[in-house]
Amino acid sequence: MKKQVVIVGGGPAGMLMGLLLARENIDVLVLEKNKSLERDFRGETIAPGSVYLLKKLGIFRELEKHGFVKVNKIKMYDRDEKLFSVDFDRFDHPQKFGIDIPQPVVLEAIKQQALKHPNFHYIDGALCMDLLKENDQVVGVRYKQEQDVKEIQSQLVIGAEGRFSRIRSLAGFRVKKENFSRDLIWFKVPKPANWEEGNLIKVHKHDHVIILPTYPNYLRVGTYIPLGGSAYIKSKSIDWFIDKVCRIEPRLREPMKEHITSWEDTTLLKIFTAHVDEWAKDGIILIGDSAHTLSPILGQGVNLAMQDAYELLPYVKDGLSTYKNRPIPASHFDEFVSKRKQQVSFVSGFQAQQEQNLAASSLIQCAIRKLKMRVLDRLPFKYAVMEKLQYGIFANEKVEV
Repeated sequence: MKKQVVIVGGGPAGMLMGLLLARENIDVLVLEKNKSLERDFRGETIAPGSVYLLKKLGIFRELEKHGFVKVNKIKMYDRDEKLFSVDFDRFDHPQKFGIDIPQPVVLEAIKQQALKHPNFHYIDGALCMDLLKENDQVVGVRYKQEQDVKEIQSQLVIGAEGRFSRIRSLAGFRVKKENFSRDLIWFKVPKPANWEEGNLIKVHKHDHVIILPTYPNYLRVGTYIPLGGSAYIKSKSIDWFIDKVCRIEPRLREPMKEHITSWEDTTLLKIFTAHVDEWAKDGIILIGDSAHTLSPILGQGVNLAMQDAYELLPYVKDGLSTYKNRPIPASHFDEFVSKRKQQVSFVSGFQAQQEQNLAASSLIQCAIRKLKMRVLDRLPFKYAVMEKLQYGIFANEKVEV
């Protein structure tokens, strides 16, 4: 079997890339290893810039039919003392809110839009086993579906499997991985009455919680634990954990008492970054978390991934026509990789600064954190920085869609 482009991974980057290519009459196949689009505890927040993209592509209407939670504020408190806030209504952009919505809903909406194009093909339950190569160039993939092993030739393979990419390893990409000094425990509880809008970060001394509104009427709450300390933490009672969280945010005690009754009601997330120096080799390119896994702070992974796909489209189109039936060489994507690395570097740098603030442990460090966030809150360029973060490549595109 032959396709112009094979995409390995049907997450936000891969599925959107498939739709974008199909809209350009490119023969594309998306291989997804899972039989279902249901995901584990994955990113559910879509920033305003990516909401803007989904509107441009006509997908947002389907999300409106399902419903979502609008996210239009970010606030940080030291217990009850406000240190920093951003109101999206003050952004100089027509898209004034992000959304929180289950990821499978977004993926299904993109897939259904793509399936309207006869040149879009999707296979689930397909585990990529190896890359096909000729003269050190990637010319396709070998995958297994149930007991059948099949091969597909292509001009380009796009690796979009996420943070634990198999394609990345098979192709021999070198990864620089950096573990954070802490792990993260997430859980969900119903939203208490009269809860304020927006994403909320609350700190107290050396500890903190991240609280995100989640569809339809929940809060997704994360709190850090020492790196590798899961076994030690879980040797303690669940009441100890509830006390730990509620010392920072007392309003969570009642819903936690009712809904967090054992450690099975929580999810451990390992926090690390992983960056690939070279995103492309002859016949293959990586996008999304496969190329740049970031911290979950401010939920930027999904948005960078989707905008990778959007930015990559013209380079793939040009490469397919320029090189005809040959693999697209890595050098063809140099400009794309350079541009995207700038945005990824900006986001990862911002995240690193916030991680440093949140990791404050001594009284002096906590005092400095409080002062820094207060000063940042008053600086006139606060919204310019946050606009670049929240809108990415669409920060300067100010047309209502």
